[in-house]
Amino acid sequence: MEAEGEDEGVEGQLSFSFLEAAGEEVAERHEPARGFAPEAGAGVVERNELMAGEVFTEEVLEAMCREWLQELELPGAAKLVRVIWNARLKSTAGYASFPAWRIELNPRLMEYEGQVVRTLKHELAHLIAYHRAGRKRIDPHGQEWRMACACLGIAGEKACHQLPLPRARQKRTLAYRCQACGFVLHRVRRFRRPTACMSCCAKHSGGRYDGRFRFVPVDLGEEPPVTE
Repeated sequence: MEAEGEDEGVEGQLSFSFLEAAGEEVAERHEPARGFAPEAGAGVVERNELMAGEVFTEEVLEAMCREWLQELELPGAAKLVRVIWNARLKSTAGYASFPAWRIELNPRLMEYEGQVVRTLKHELAHLIAYHRAGRKRIDPHGQEWRMACACLGIAGEKACHQLPLPRARQKRTLAYRCQACGFVLHRVRRFRRPTACMSCCAKHSGGRYDGRFRFVPVDLGEEPPVTE
């Protein structure tokens, strides 16, 4: 869960990373995101709050996730899910990684009442949504995620948190341009895998990766750096 308006690389549209190579490998998906439910509507979590005074250790949080996943008829996922506290997270409240079934949480969440459990459910909903979607490309905070949130008891959850966490201000010194529509994407870090323009892929190739719309580096002299 990112701070509102802070997603790197999002300037008027979203971009998705795809693996160019064909085959049966599933690309790793990150929060921007797991198996085994018979259908999307299987089960609804009813009891999901910690008892007063209970400590939020990684083991306790994992146990909570396992209980919720069992209630949602996802026993396989319950065996895989892992939760860790990540002190390197600054303005990000939480992070989910699929198909690793890993959730990372910002330790500062413990300073705000109710936010540990809320964020844990938010991130777990990403994993459930991606699992249920299979190979289908979905909006990280789209209908599938909202349905998973409702199953976890947080219907109406917002995509971005509004906690007073420190906002990192970095210059986006890298720029990439879609070879087809010319859209320019500014980034702090280089892409680690082939990445294409979401709008063009959705319009011309059914949302699947298409090399015609792959982002290519832009000379920094052409575009001014963006500060966030």
